[in-house]
Amino acid sequence: MSMRLEIRYQDQAPREMLRRAPGFFLQRLALALDRGAHELAREARGLAPKAFSTLTNSIRAIRLGELHWQVSPGVNYAEAVEGGRMPMRKTGIANGLLEWIKLKIAPGASAKELDRLGYVIARAIGRRGIKPQPYMQPAFVAKRDRVVELANLAMRDAVAELSRA
Repeated sequence: MSMRLEIRYQDQAPREMLRRAPGFFLQRLALALDRGAHELAREARGLAPKAFSTLTNSIRAIRLGELHWQVSPGVNYAEAVEGGRMPMRKTGIANGLLEWIKLKIAPGASAKELDRLGYVIARAIGRRGIKPQPYMQPAFVAKRDRVVELANLAMRDAVAELSRA
């Protein structure tokens, strides 16, 4: 589950000014990308399916470098939710399954009933798989142009400010 957005500037005026004042441009661009990454993370949190909100709350924008950001969920089952799961010979996943059953299917079930339901549902997941519930890809598509717009605006403002000086 990897989507990449790369921004390149070909216009000679910003490139020349970038050579003269790299720190100024990098600071402006970093602020714009920070905002864009956080907007994308907020969009993904809004689109993520919510049973316990663990997946939703794990989606973060993380700064990896001066102009490099990563927006991703921090739970091990995020890919199975985004892309689904193919049927397999093994039984289904148990990660959080009993808690989900207690919340959604049988709130008053005893421990023995939960174990039985968990076994049946895990086998069904193993046989049928899990239907995809995309949230990261739609968030990326929805916010990709906004991130580019923020970066372009930051560059235009920086060029204008340096031209006045």
